[in-house]
Amino acid sequence: MKFDIWTFLFQTINFIVLLYILKRLLFKPVRDILQKRRDLVRESLEKVELMQKEALALKEEQQGEMGRLKELRVRMVDEMRADVLEEKKKLMAEAGRDAAQRVEKAMALFEKEKAGFEAGLKERAVETVHLFSTNLLRGITDAELHRGIWRRFRNELEKISRDIAARPMPDEEVRIELASAYPLREEELGALQSAMGKELSRKVTIHQTIDETLIAGVTLRSGDLVYDCSLAGQVSAFAMRLKESA
Repeated sequence: MKFDIWTFLFQTINFIVLLYILKRLLFKPVRDILQKRRDLVRESLEKVELMQKEALALKEEQQGEMGRLKELRVRMVDEMRADVLEEKKKLMAEAGRDAAQRVEKAMALFEKEKAGFEAGLKERAVETVHLFSTNLLRGITDAELHRGIWRRFRNELEKISRDIAARPMPDEEVRIELASAYPLREEELGALQSAMGKELSRKVTIHQTIDETLIAGVTLRSGDLVYDCSLAGQVSAFAMRLKESA
């Protein structure tokens, strides 16, 4: 077979042109897509780090505020107790037994008022922390955080289904009221409905409502059973623990 230099050159040029076209049409778009993904991952990591720092700062600020409130309460109660005890000594010295009885009544009233004052102070402090936490979380929460809470909710689905199944179910159909801070996609609702139907061995109907007061996450209601997997619910639970422990 005779070697044709012109045919060889023509094929070489065609190969170079093909490489150029592939580079323009495939390499650059793929590189751009990879770069965009790297940028998205970096932004997500930065956002998570920022949220962690802000949450830590919030926790430290809350702890500091609660410490100052406790110190103020102790100081005020000590001052009030010292004043009352001093007054009690004077009255008993001046009026004898009758005065002592009146002082005892006054002390009982003082203890009652003190208990009411402490309860009111604790209630206002917890309300302030609850309001501050809610407003802060509303400012930093986005759909990505909501998706993370949704995934955690899905991981609890087996337990939730067991709790629902443990209650009387007179009907063949189980109705679920699902409130979400962000709208859920149809495929997400379909997957949830299918999974719960499989766990309960019944037809499951899910009615979705949007409730922005949840901040992020969802709540599920089936009859008198309520499962709260929302940021607002976590903040309320935290406030309740503060009331019980303060």
